[in-house]
Amino acid sequence: MTASLKSCLFVLFFASGCAATPSDPVLVRAEAAGALVVEAYDPSGPGAAYLVSKNGAVLVSGAVGYANLEWDEPMTDETPVRIGSLSKPVTAVMVLQLAEKGRLNLDRPVSVYAPELPEQFGAVTMRQLLSHRSGIADFLLDPALLEHIWLPITTDKLIDLAKDAPTAFPPGEKYEYVNFNYVIVAHVIEKITGRSYNDAVNAFFTDHNMTNSHFDAHDAIIKNRAAAYELRDSGVLNAPGLDMSHVSAAGALLSSAGDLNRWITLLTAGQFISEATLDEAWTPQPLPDGAPTSYGLGFNETMFCGVRMIWHTGLAPGGQAAFMFAPEENVFLVVLSNAYNTPNTGKLSRRMMTLMLTGDADAPCVSE
Repeated sequence: MTASLKSCLFVLFFASGCAATPSDPVLVRAEAAGALVVEAYDPSGPGAAYLVSKNGAVLVSGAVGYANLEWDEPMTDETPVRIGSLSKPVTAVMVLQLAEKGRLNLDRPVSVYAPELPEQFGAVTMRQLLSHRSGIADFLLDPALLEHIWLPITTDKLIDLAKDAPTAFPPGEKYEYVNFNYVIVAHVIEKITGRSYNDAVNAFFTDHNMTNSHFDAHDAIIKNRAAAYELRDSGVLNAPGLDMSHVSAAGALLSSAGDLNRWITLLTAGQFISEATLDEAWTPQPLPDGAPTSYGLGFNETMFCGVRMIWHTGLAPGGQAAFMFAPEENVFLVVLSNAYNTPNTGKLSRRMMTLMLTGDADAPCVSE
């Protein structure tokens, strides 16, 4: 632990008028976890937002740096930021809602719902797509896509561009994290609901009062949306002006630290899906030989500091994000940044959770 953090903890315990007291160790640890983020980021540069909660109640939240450097707009814990692959668990929950309503069977080929899909895409199940066991190659890494990333593009067009993409292995045989799985997930959502993924996910956010969460449409007016930055040797630059529709449900969402806490609180309270379905989502999906993976239906699961941990990270041009949730302790934390290669939010989230669980951010607490 750094000297400044030790000083922070001293002040939290002993300074008069401090909200945290020696009898409130969870709050003390949360304040120190927030201080890790503040220490990591340049207050004059691109920003970061953070939040730590327990039982849904916010222990600490805040931000450092700027949402928009050109207009001197500070980052806040309610600033919409690109969350990259945190879009996957959000989308997975939407799919599981459809399954609970009887509109989708996770174990039927998705061609049942989208018969126009190329054969190698239609043969996989939604369960295999959500858990990255489809065998589909990641077309989002294909150079052929590059000319299409600057303007809005539909899932129909993305799938048509990828129609000749080979498969890497038979469906269900292996685990391989592939972003294009979630393009197909979005396409199936569209076919079942009769609305675009953009509209479907925005309606989900509106229905649940997640007012700072949106599909990151390049041409949409989105209030308080953070600018997107990259850090280079020459300094801070605006991130390339990509249209995020080319990644669709794999990584095209915006959210805030506050909204993501609202989301996990509603999720664990059974407001989205049942407890049984949530447990299924959090349970790593096995391979045919029974070997476990570490990925459920949109969520990573592992043991961390001796407790069960649900987590995900995300990267996008001009954005990065990470959350961790300890179900038994009901402790949630999230870190978001509007710059791609500023201090890594995934590493920060692990240090923060280590501090929350052990009292020392630098304790030898690793994933098991």
